[in-house]
Amino acid sequence: MRIVHLHWTGPPVTGGVETHLHALIGQLADQPCEATAIVGTPDAPGCAHHPALDIAHPATAELTADLAERLADADIVHWHNPQWHKPDVVTAVVDRLRHRARPTRFVFDLHNIDDDPAQWAFLATLPGTIATHSPFVAGEVHRALPAAPTHTLPLALPLDEEPFPLPGTDGPTVLQPSRMTRWKGSHLSLEAALTLLDDGSDLHFVHAGTRHLIWPPGIPDTLLHRARTWRDKGRVHFTHYTPAQSWSAIRAADVIVHPTIDRGTHGEPFSLAVAQAVICHRRIIASDSGNLPALLAGYSAAAIVPAGDTRALTDALRHALTQDAPAPTPDDLALAAHLRHSFATAGRHHLALYRTLTTT
Repeated sequence: MRIVHLHWTGPPVTGGVETHLHALIGQLADQPCEATAIVGTPDAPGCAHHPALDIAHPATAELTADLAERLADADIVHWHNPQWHKPDVVTAVVDRLRHRARPTRFVFDLHNIDDDPAQWAFLATLPGTIATHSPFVAGEVHRALPAAPTHTLPLALPLDEEPFPLPGTDGPTVLQPSRMTRWKGSHLSLEAALTLLDDGSDLHFVHAGTRHLIWPPGIPDTLLHRARTWRDKGRVHFTHYTPAQSWSAIRAADVIVHPTIDRGTHGEPFSLAVAQAVICHRRIIASDSGNLPALLAGYSAAAIVPAGDTRALTDALRHALTQDAPAPTPDDLALAAHLRHSFATAGRHHLALYRTLTTT
């Protein structure tokens, strides 16, 4: 069986989708199938490149036809986030492949979703199975597209670890392990940390994303200017790490914050970083966004605050910094083991779905 994964970006642009895709291709390499990834980011490690998928440049009819030809002998085409970019490319490639004598089977993977009705209308036109990775996203799909065949599959995550020297060792460390964007609530966690520092709290605040995504737009310049004083004092740190280094960073932190701001459809779809924090048994403060309340249900070291509420986040962080880390409960250990196992076996679950699709 030949499986081709398509995505707009690939490593080293290591957001959650790219991290999952890289790990999944590695796991499928150990299964009885041939799996490859084609992405729009040039020179992405472990991925082929095709310019029709490059979101920085328009695609021509010739490029789109060439991409379809490269997929001609695939049994499964697994397209990640098809609704976000270049719908004309997605439609043209799908139409070419679905009308062959041996039609290709499609999986359309929704890592991130939105309230935009046009995106849902577009997804409704695509012939194939929808893949989700959390009950939250699956529920949104069932609400918007009740007739769509939908499967929830585990995410893949590299479990190998590399050391990472987390900045700040002379006091408690608060870590936001996500790319710096307004949607991830980076401005909320930064403001909460600055408020506590201004009030005399002893802490280090570390925002760790990736080299490629650490400074996208959306954070107010006034807030970054305010942070400069505490950066100069060595108390606020902006850094980056690789997925393998993220484990070490999370283990070294005293409190993990993940205040994604949206309560609606475009809430946090899963959060690999929060799952890692559960596995490492860290104290977590997260918002009531998307999948986060479900992921942390029953986890003893979690506090859930309203999305977008800076005061609630500040108060929860102040409280967390005064508490000793709780010992893991049996439920905590069971959740951590479940998450770790699902990350390690995602390839097997994906292959089982592919087999079902090619035999029906």
